[in-house]
Amino acid sequence: MKMMRIQSLSRLLAAAALCAAGSAGATTWTFTGSTLEQPAGFGAAQSTVGPVTATATAWANTANGSGGSNTVLASAYLTPQGTSGVGAKHADSESTNSPQHAIDNDGRQESILFSFAGDKVNLTSSYFGWISGDSDFSVYAYTGAGVGSVAGLTYGNLTSNGWTLISHSNEASQSNNNGDSKDFANSIYSSYWLIGAYNGAGADSTYDYFKLKTVSGLTCTDNPGGSGCGGGGNNPVPEPGTMLLLGAGLLSLTRMTSRRPAV
Repeated sequence: MKMMRIQSLSRLLAAAALCAAGSAGATTWTFTGSTLEQPAGFGAAQSTVGPVTATATAWANTANGSGGSNTVLASAYLTPQGTSGVGAKHADSESTNSPQHAIDNDGRQESILFSFAGDKVNLTSSYFGWISGDSDFSVYAYTGAGVGSVAGLTYGNLTSNGWTLISHSNEASQSNNNGDSKDFANSIYSSYWLIGAYNGAGADSTYDYFKLKTVSGLTCTDNPGGSGCGGGGNNPVPEPGTMLLLGAGLLSLTRMTSRRPAV
């Protein structure tokens, strides 16, 4: 009978901890406006929701660098596109005319690097506020040590330098400029995410152009059981409520054992 009680209590504690870990919904960071907090230079944009701030910067493979023509990733110009979101313009004298001011892979392959401060994030979707022709896209998360930089790397060696490929997504062509939500469900929590025009092998012949408006996902606070949460690595630190539940369970088990009649 005592063993049955212990097993029931253990199951109850596990269920309570799971509910506490996944009780919060997804957070969405939005990048819209005309100035978009873009300072001098290549520019950056920020969106803060609760304790977590997302900073967006633009990158593209360019003719600059020792890796060869149109290969090495370097800073690009982040272009504010009003209510449609953000676009990018590579540093090799790209035109600012439409659709070249969008994130695209026409001539160069452009991406937006999202750096999160305040908590790690499991990004699972994005909203493209404007699309021209096609919207195939690629998503990477940084799972290496230290800062998730892409400077001096290439799209071909990202995964050998701490980045994990989340998705190369081939999307259906769109003949209008309507926006579209893009899903890339995964379980990785990271402070650095890279979303850009399709840069993998096997892409179709249509160039991809889109403006990125939002990114959405869970923070580690929302789900302390996520990979990499609560101080890094795969050993997350539970939230205080979870710790209290576990402590109460251990106390109950101790009392039940102490009441065991002597043999």
